[in-house]
Amino acid sequence: MKTISSLACSASIAACLATSHAFADNQQDAALLKLLQEKGIISAKEAQSLQAEQARRAQQQATVSMGSKGLKIESADKQASIQIGGRLHADYATHDHEAFANQGDAIDGTQIRRARLYAKGKLNGRWKYVLESDFAGNKVSVKDANLSYKLTSAPITLTVGNQKHAVSMEVEESSNDIMFTERSLVAALTTPYFDRAIGITAASGGSNWHAKAGLFGDGISNNDADEGHGFGARASFAPVLNDNTVVHVGASYGLRKTSDDGLANGKSPSFSYKTTNFSDLKPVNASVADMDKVEIGVFEFAAMHGAWSVQSEIAANNVSRDSGDDLSFSAHYVQLGYSIFGGQRRYKASEGEFKYFNVNTPFNASTGDWGALEVAARFDQIDLEDDNISGGEAKRFTLGLNWYLSRNMRVLFDYSRSYDLDGGAIQNDKGEVADNIDSFAIRTQWAF
Repeated sequence: MKTISSLACSASIAACLATSHAFADNQQDAALLKLLQEKGIISAKEAQSLQAEQARRAQQQATVSMGSKGLKIESADKQASIQIGGRLHADYATHDHEAFANQGDAIDGTQIRRARLYAKGKLNGRWKYVLESDFAGNKVSVKDANLSYKLTSAPITLTVGNQKHAVSMEVEESSNDIMFTERSLVAALTTPYFDRAIGITAASGGSNWHAKAGLFGDGISNNDADEGHGFGARASFAPVLNDNTVVHVGASYGLRKTSDDGLANGKSPSFSYKTTNFSDLKPVNASVADMDKVEIGVFEFAAMHGAWSVQSEIAANNVSRDSGDDLSFSAHYVQLGYSIFGGQRRYKASEGEFKYFNVNTPFNASTGDWGALEVAARFDQIDLEDDNISGGEAKRFTLGLNWYLSRNMRVLFDYSRSYDLDGGAIQNDKGEVADNIDSFAIRTQWAF
């Protein structure tokens, strides 16, 4: 009778431990079994058997976790997983400028700049997938939609689908991690044709280097049967790299050939920059209706030491036209950041870019912890004047204050002044080149 009771008790304990193993600590389970053994409820042999059964069942069940990177479900053999996350960027912007003659005032107000959900993970160990869509602007647009495979014969990962070109450190970096609400004036040359498109890339990286190259068609939003094509290649190297100090150098090259109907990556060929995403105010704007192809070269330098970080890029492109001489446009930026109250940016050498900002102590008003602050400054300049194209010249200075409440939340405050506008830039109501344009922006960001 005692044996039957003991067996029933053992079975109940085994079921209880097996059911709760995903949520309990293994050391606590071992302590519980030891206590039961000491009180004579189970024998040493029964305790050993229960431990073995618990370990066997644990190996057969998937694990579920929720953390700073979202919800993750992973198979027991670690060969398959799915991770679900997203981002929300809520913006406010306002401007101060004189009256313009050839366009209306800048649009001020609020906007949900980005509202994205993603699912990503792995299959059979070496396969990875990602699908991310944006719901901002009361519409749905697909961002990343691709499948990757890590070769066994070489340290190379092949990716097929909608993805970013391998051009520019700033473009490769996530909007969750960039230092300001808007990318630099260099983006006027890079993002129109070297952001996302459907293609195939090969990438590799080591402890202090990164290389990536790919061939592309047009973007996923282009429904034209006739497409152009593109190419992108980027490499970076970090000659100095440790937990506290980084020195990064890199370069990239991109080419985009227009389709037979004159579109480049589904867009009418032009290079422009808006003061904010929804302002509809473009201090520089160059349309090139007869563009045949565009080539771009970008040189990068970045460094970090403790709380300090610096990043800079110089970009120049060459535009070939079906009629008329080739055109050359250029842009550059340099930005500097300094973190207060602890924390620093994280650099990933195998991808050649800065990642998230690591906050030492997350915001908690009850304990007097306020997260981290980052003060930032950027100078950038662009020249869209060449031959018979007068797209304008502009310089800009931006000051930023970024409040990191945690790994997943931050608030950005930006003040920018566009000045030394020249050439084909917008004119004031007196028929003169417009004077300074000031803008102020706030973003509340939540991402996981």
